[in-house]
Amino acid sequence: MDDTSGFYKADGETLLFGPNFVESRDYKLERPKHGEYAYPVHGWYWFESEAEAREHFGLPAGQA
Repeated sequence: MDDTSGFYKADGETLLFGPNFVESRDYKLERPKHGEYAYPVHGWYWFESEAEAREHFGLPAGQA
């Protein structure tokens, strides 16, 4: 089974995913520090799986 843990953000009906990090001019989220952040960070959350993220954001299951 693939590891789908990482940072997720909903953008309309699209689920954005950063498996190891998310970076912008204003912030940087890193996988090793995922437990240290106060979520949401600019709309990003940490989830242990894509299924958890889709459930949280109310998005349908992904296409296989």
